[in-house]
Amino acid sequence: MPTLKVRALISKEDPRHSSSRTVEEVAQIFEKANEIWRQADIQFDATVREWKFDPASLDEIVKAAFQRRGDTDRLGEVAGYASPHITAIYLHSIGGSNGKVFRPRRALIVVDNTTVPDYRTTAHEIGHFFDFEHWLDHPPPDPPDRPPNHLMARTQLGTDLILRDIEQVKSRLAT
Repeated sequence: MPTLKVRALISKEDPRHSSSRTVEEVAQIFEKANEIWRQADIQFDATVREWKFDPASLDEIVKAAFQRRGDTDRLGEVAGYASPHITAIYLHSIGGSNGKVFRPRRALIVVDNTTVPDYRTTAHEIGHFFDFEHWLDHPPPDPPDRPPNHLMARTQLGTDLILRDIEQVKSRLAT
């Protein structure tokens, strides 16, 4: 089973952005997210730690997430510029969204108090690294094989992958 490395950073010591999560809670999030990703026969090995971000960098990252930008230079300072691992950042809020992925930097954000289980939000954001896109709340006619409990269904509790998703993950890992 392929294992992908994740560096999970919990924002601490910042008056506006600090997460209430503990290292143990984030480790449990990844244990449950791995249950979802076992469908594709992969797992994520997360090293979790508290992190004191540079306040200006963290402000810029949160602003980019809130504005739904795909990247920010300040994120490179945290995630690296050509990092082989995924960086998962846990913080208080980005203003109305459960999470955000920054594909160019192989980084994602998950906020406190998600509207769906936080392990599902983490697994969903990871799905974007495999080029999965959101599946709308009301399924379009195509593709007909998307179940209502699909991982990428927006605002749903879904955790399922379909065969096409699994094949896409395996194809991406092979390159």
